[in-house]
Amino acid sequence: MDYVTRSVQCWGNFWSSPVRRREFIVSLAILTAIMLGTLRFMHYNETRPGTLLADPLLAAIPPVDLSNLTFFLLYAGLIVTVIMLLPHPEKLSFGMQVYALYACLRVLAMWLVPLDPPEGMIQLADPVLSWAQTGKQLNKDLFFSGHTATIYLCHLLMPSGQLRKVYLLGVMLMAACLVIQRVHYSADVIAAPFVCYGSLRIIQILRGKLGLDAQLG
Repeated sequence: MDYVTRSVQCWGNFWSSPVRRREFIVSLAILTAIMLGTLRFMHYNETRPGTLLADPLLAAIPPVDLSNLTFFLLYAGLIVTVIMLLPHPEKLSFGMQVYALYACLRVLAMWLVPLDPPEGMIQLADPVLSWAQTGKQLNKDLFFSGHTATIYLCHLLMPSGQLRKVYLLGVMLMAACLVIQRVHYSADVIAAPFVCYGSLRIIQILRGKLGLDAQLG
């Protein structure tokens, strides 16, 4: 059975289940609402006074603009993940749930710990988000790193195999790019995978209590 046929068959089986269908629609709606709310918060967060942290790692590395590599890692990682998970719609639902929780925790952390961007930061102008942000550069969405967490979540959702190891390398490259460009403090990128994995475990526990299942394989 080829990839397209298998994907269509899996989605047909998935969508024929009222429980799974409602879960997917609700997960997508909640994630969309949370991301829109996060965007509004980040605009507000730019107006708040923040703290400038002393970061010995950043002080030891001269800043370099690695925007192109950062965007390649992010969007190539997302596109490949969606393609790989098309035959596994239950994992797409699960991934949306995990990221929604992570985004909420990230907003909470930014609200509790307002930070100013590192000295010498080279602005990371995302070609997609810059359109969504109506042209305003956002520099204070620091703790935790959303870019690092996104690639790490892709790694967790990948089936076991070589590609999953490639994604783990991508996580490390993403973290390095953000630190070298001084877009984030080192603590931002170090904490991100731990919070992301914690979000995953919380969602797994909640799904278990609700009688749903999600195997990461």
